Amino acid sequence: MKFFNKEKIIVETKCRECGMEFSETERMLRHMIKAHTKKKPSCNC
Repeated sequence: MKFFNKEKIIVETKCRECGMEFSETERMLRHMIKAHTKKKPSCNC
């Protein structure tokens, strides 16, 4: 039973990472996956 677990529902249309605004939430989610899930290269000095 899940009495205290809340499901996270995203209804925003503005990207938290870069501030871009989108017309639909689904479009913003696709943008987040494509643009902000890439790993940044680490320094191999």
